[in-house]
Amino acid sequence: MSSLQHVLILTREYYHPKLQRVGGTGVFNSVLAKELVKNGIKVSVFAVNKNTVSFDDQGVEVYSIKGIFERNFLLEFLRSVTGKIGFLKPLHFKIYEHEKKAIQKQLNNWIRTNNYKINLIETHDFEGMALCIDERIPYVIRCHGSWTVLEKYFNYKNVSQGRTHCEKLAFEKSRNNIVISNFSKRINERFFNIKNARLIYNGIDTDFFKPNATNSILAKSIFYLGNVSSEKGAELAIGSFLKVKKSFPESTLHFIGKVNLSDLYIQENIMKNNIQESVFFYGEKKKEEIVELISRAEIVYFPSKGENFSLSLLEVMAMGKPVICSDIDSFREIIVNNENGLIASGVSEFYMHTKKLFNDSELRTRLSENARETVVKQFDLKKMIQATISYYKEII
Repeated sequence: MSSLQHVLILTREYYHPKLQRVGGTGVFNSVLAKELVKNGIKVSVFAVNKNTVSFDDQGVEVYSIKGIFERNFLLEFLRSVTGKIGFLKPLHFKIYEHEKKAIQKQLNNWIRTNNYKINLIETHDFEGMALCIDERIPYVIRCHGSWTVLEKYFNYKNVSQGRTHCEKLAFEKSRNNIVISNFSKRINERFFNIKNARLIYNGIDTDFFKPNATNSILAKSIFYLGNVSSEKGAELAIGSFLKVKKSFPESTLHFIGKVNLSDLYIQENIMKNNIQESVFFYGEKKKEEIVELISRAEIVYFPSKGENFSLSLLEVMAMGKPVICSDIDSFREIIVNNENGLIASGVSEFYMHTKKLFNDSELRTRLSENARETVVKQFDLKKMIQATISYYKEII
């Protein structure tokens, strides 16, 4: 067995101001890389992004290349056109496979130029990035949420078939896979027939995400953390709030996250019901700003239609906030109804639970304390990192 000295993270997403905006996977990779460094492991990140840049990020070496579709207009045009014409699908697939081979060539050259001895590579499931890895290097796929799952289980539209094709090929080759929840395990076994995946729950820094007694609670406030979109349940949040507003005229609704301008339902209903002065949009925020805002919330909504596993939910629970979540498998894996949070199906139940929480301070306190305890015991960052390192060592 080799010693674990140098880990490489191959990714489309890495959270840093010098790179493009990312989702949860990019934030996860940033945290994972820095925690591995703290454990004495050298970490390099090879990112396929929209710009070419290299920098040090608190001991993590980050090297980003511009993707082949961003560099080659003709190839991007062919990729787009072939994805829309049925009989050109084989060519569409070949273009995506060509992209992965091009990335592999650049990655191998970079490793060779720097004379690196990489012990293990971690990558994500979406887009089949594992196809870029030389199979002589041990690697693991962590299942953050593939395009295949988004399309087939969560009914996302207009998903590129080239992306899902590469995901299928990548999982056919992969021997080492990490799933981040039991729901993730079931769904990936169903769509990719993966075997013997290791369950490692995502973890958060419970020393950073913690209750803040210095900030005063904004009475009768409902906060929402996540992209403001139909998929994340923004319409449901507005629908519930319209009912809440009738019972509690002083109540307010606060959205933290990127606003999807194509979802006209939200703005139309705000204007139609004349509640502009009671609904606030803060946009995307840094984690320090999120902590400051959420610390003022009386309750927090998570009305998403589908999640693989929600770090945002864990962060809010760690801050000791009562949460109301939609009735989906991944939330039920975390929330025990009426013990550490509330589960709701549809607008009416979100409203009824909100009314109950606003009227019952003892219930709010009990749910808040249990929420924090759940995250500290089961989803702490240190536990996740140690489980990850142990699995890495098994693989190499």
